[in-house]
Amino acid sequence: MKKALIYTVAATGLLSMALAGGASARSVDASTGTHRVGSQANCFDVNFDTGEVSSTCFADFEVPLTTDSAGFKNLTYTRRATTAGAVCRAVSNNRFGTSLSATAFDSVPVSSTFVSFTFSAINVPAQGVFFADCITNPGTNLDEFDYVP
Repeated sequence: MKKALIYTVAATGLLSMALAGGASARSVDASTGTHRVGSQANCFDVNFDTGEVSSTCFADFEVPLTTDSAGFKNLTYTRRATTAGAVCRAVSNNRFGTSLSATAFDSVPVSSTFVSFTFSAINVPAQGVFFADCITNPGTNLDEFDYVP
C-alpha cells in the first residue's frame, strides 16, 4: 500500500511538471533561423555563443517557432540596426499553406543596444506553422524570439 501511494504521488508530480512545461514561455535564439533564399546564405554571420545573427547585406531571414497548441500567440523579439530599413513580422499559416496570416511589419530601430518589441497577437491554426519573417539590411542584428507555444 505504501509503495503504491509513493508511486502515485511521484507519477502525479511528474505529470504536473510535464503539463506545466508545455504552457511555459519559450525563448529561441536567432541562430536557429535561416536565410529564405539560397543565394543569400553568405549574408548572415551567426554567433553561436550568444545566438545573435548579424546581416551583412539586404536579405530575407526566417526563424521557425514551435507551437504546442492552436490559438492566439504573441511574439516578442530583440533587435537592433546600424542603418534604417530592416523590418520583421510574425507569420502563421495552416499546414496546407492556404491560410496565411501576418502582423504588420515592425521597423528594426537604429540603436547601439538591443531593443525588444512585442507584436499584436496572431492566430496560429491547429497543426499550423508559426515563424518570424525579417527583411534585413547590412548592420541588422537579431537576438532572441520569445513566445508562449
